[in-house]
Amino acid sequence: MDTDTELVRRHLEGDEVASQTLIERYQDMVYSLAYRMLGDGEEARDASQEVFLNALDSLPGFRGECAFSTWLYRIAANGCIARSRWRKRRRATEVPANDLDRETPGLSDDSPSSLDLVELQERNSQLYQAVAELAEEYRMAIVLHYFQGLAYEEVAQALSVPTGTVKVRLFRAKRLLKRKLAARRIES
Repeated sequence: MDTDTELVRRHLEGDEVASQTLIERYQDMVYSLAYRMLGDGEEARDASQEVFLNALDSLPGFRGECAFSTWLYRIAANGCIARSRWRKRRRATEVPANDLDRETPGLSDDSPSSLDLVELQERNSQLYQAVAELAEEYRMAIVLHYFQGLAYEEVAQALSVPTGTVKVRLFRAKRLLKRKLAARRIES
């Protein structure tokens, strides 16, 4: 398996297979981030495509000072922030969508765990909605650290802020989320 550095070098030399390999390697990560930030599957797909177009165009400027994945997170996060701002200007009253309307395969209506699944989906829906309502600086920190699993230092690199700032944002975001969820009478 080629390293990211090798794939970047080959992409810069015009190797389309290397470009496609980079996209395939990180498409789930980028889509997941976009979905968590934008709350809509179609918007997340569109944003993911834009992220990869921007990233591939910007690869000549990639200096390798951080991991490729961190560099790509930064591009994805900035792209989602820009798209979110554009959406807010376009539709000020939009509420983030979720996919909880889809049926869960393999569960029948009489399954004993169906009620538990519905309750869990409702809690997740409330959590995602509360996260979507956070200010961008808090939402990005929460999504990157808790949903994407990045360490504090990686989040700091992705957002171009000091590690201490990430910790403060996460602390404040968790406090805000607890208040929002308590107001909705959902246990955090």
